[in-house]
Amino acid sequence: MAGHVLRAQDLWKSYDGRTDVLQGLDLSVSPGESVLVWGENGSGKTTLLSLLGALDRPDRGSVTVGSRETTGLKERELARIRLLDIGFVFQTHHLIDDLTVEENVALPLRLAKRPEGARVGELLEVFGLTKLASRRPDEISVGESQRVAVARALANGPKLLLADEPTASLDPKGTAAVLEALRLARTTFGTAEVVATHDAEVREIATQEYLLEEGVLRPRSG
Repeated sequence: MAGHVLRAQDLWKSYDGRTDVLQGLDLSVSPGESVLVWGENGSGKTTLLSLLGALDRPDRGSVTVGSRETTGLKERELARIRLLDIGFVFQTHHLIDDLTVEENVALPLRLAKRPEGARVGELLEVFGLTKLASRRPDEISVGESQRVAVARALANGPKLLLADEPTASLDPKGTAAVLEALRLARTTFGTAEVVATHDAEVREIATQEYLLEEGVLRPRSG
């Protein structure tokens, strides 16, 4: 497992004890890789990210983030891994309306009781958000909000970034801004990424591509 930020082995997940959403899935991701998971709505992409991000547990199989196998851990330990080792970006930015851009980016550091100033300043600069630092979410565009969400997800320096349809609600300009943010996360900070999408524009950031179909994950080419 040396060199892997993430390894999922033989993942199975069903709902109602009948429908196998995931069937024996394997996936490995190394530092600096950006892995795209393609699939139609309802194909299980969100379920997969929930398992990889320790938000849910598989019926069978294992997920290892860094050196820690997560599927057998207690909730308190999982919460710590989610805070420090995994960053999440969703289709909707989920920023806190009452906080400024700067305060939203700083929030994970505050929760982890870590120093905020230098790290927040670095993230604002890298993602072109310095001029927006004092604004609130309702004062910036949706694309800018998603860039803030990427910066916030990286606040604690996670090894792994999981993004679920991060461009689905964006216009072309917003999409380009978020793709650049994801590229910077990988190239500037060395973060490994798994991005679930059905947006063809996202292909430009991919180092690997997979298709999730009928519960099975297969390499995608072409």
